[in-house]
Amino acid sequence: MKQRWIIVAAILLTALLVQIPVVLNADLGCLLTEGEKVLDGGKLGVDVFELNPPLSVYLYMPATMLARITGIAPEIIVIILVMIEIVGALLVIDGAAATAKFGAEERRISTCLLAFLLAIFPSAVFGQREHIAVIALTPFVAVTAIRWRGLAPGPVAVLAGLGAGLAMSIKPHLALVAGLPIVLSAFRQRSLRPLFTAEACAAAAVVIGYGAVLVIVFPAYLFTYAPMVTAAYLPLRLDLDGLLPFPIIMIAASIAFLRLLAPQDFKLGGDATPWLAAAVGGAASFVLQGKGWTYTAFALCMFAIAAPLLHVRTKTLRLPVTICGLAAIVYLGSCLSLQIRPFPPLEGRIQALAKPPRLITIGDHVALGHPLVRQINGTWVGNSCVQLLAAGAILQQKSSQLAQGERAKLDGIVNFERRQLLADLRSGRPDVILVDTYLLSSVPFDWLAWANSDPELKVELSHYREVEDAGGRVRILQRARR
Repeated sequence: MKQRWIIVAAILLTALLVQIPVVLNADLGCLLTEGEKVLDGGKLGVDVFELNPPLSVYLYMPATMLARITGIAPEIIVIILVMIEIVGALLVIDGAAATAKFGAEERRISTCLLAFLLAIFPSAVFGQREHIAVIALTPFVAVTAIRWRGLAPGPVAVLAGLGAGLAMSIKPHLALVAGLPIVLSAFRQRSLRPLFTAEACAAAAVVIGYGAVLVIVFPAYLFTYAPMVTAAYLPLRLDLDGLLPFPIIMIAASIAFLRLLAPQDFKLGGDATPWLAAAVGGAASFVLQGKGWTYTAFALCMFAIAAPLLHVRTKTLRLPVTICGLAAIVYLGSCLSLQIRPFPPLEGRIQALAKPPRLITIGDHVALGHPLVRQINGTWVGNSCVQLLAAGAILQQKSSQLAQGERAKLDGIVNFERRQLLADLRSGRPDVILVDTYLLSSVPFDWLAWANSDPELKVELSHYREVEDAGGRVRILQRARR
């Protein structure tokens, strides 16, 4: 008992040391900045605009609040809070395993392996919404796997259900990860009882409660902003031929390793089936989101690895299989670590113009301004991180098959983005404006001309002069001194 928790502590310490210099990525930087604006009095959906539902911003607000109290950087506190979440998830899983009277060896393998998969394996995905959601969801899958074996998980199952409800509120697509294992259980038992367990009811209660909060507290987001997101952002997705190969390979590899590592659990009714079903749910979530981004594949990767490894029998483990398995995990971890930097280094260039700068961007790529503004101790004066809705609308407007009503709706979204940019320039008076030169990082596009096509925006932008074209990728504008 003591030995495995020492191993868990070592794993978490390693993750802490690895993550401190790398955890602050574009998405996390943007959400932390938006959370700070809300704490300063901004109202989400009115003064602050985020493409994702409100929980995405509020999820990181405890870290921001603790940062203001302690003086510690909020991204460091995010790491610590995620570590605490991992420990909580492991305790729930181990509590359920103890109630089900699992053997000491099985509990040791489960605790140490899941600690590794949740803390070390995420690499650059660490601390992102999908990572936090998968941690919260893992106890639910573990409890479902316990019930699959005809055992009782005990009262901690309710905690697992609350975590699953949180995960689905963060990312509704993850309902597929939670749902497929219990649907399989229902078919296997030819009964609806698996759909109404304590953990399933707890998860449903959290999701319903969150939905009620959205309607009551955030009507502006739900009824005004969300429809624009649906119209302009959600259609931005890869084709199926670009999405399907990776999940197919992952699921096939998981099944193959399961066959090699734990042949007794390979059959449909085997103990590994709920974990494998969760991996299939992660694959469906990845395809449904349609973006192909690394972090959207984390649930797929994590549960696809867990399915065979949780059921390995060390006595029958063969060396070649071990080497191949470790190589596969290292390879997947390196894939999750890939960070494409689409823009040249801008920190020194901006600090030479203003210190500390008031900054804003014109473009659709969140990585242009974030986490850059935090790294240079600047002030973000925008009410959103990007003009991604405008980008989606512009791309769709290039289609000749749009009906007049759809085209008018997209025109309204583009005009909305221009009005927000105008308000930011007038109220924020940025020292520096960074202007992207591509649409969705793939099509050359003159964002400055897009902004100047509005007469009022043109007047505001006339107060700025272009000082540099950084690598032909970013145009840097500085406010002219009077």
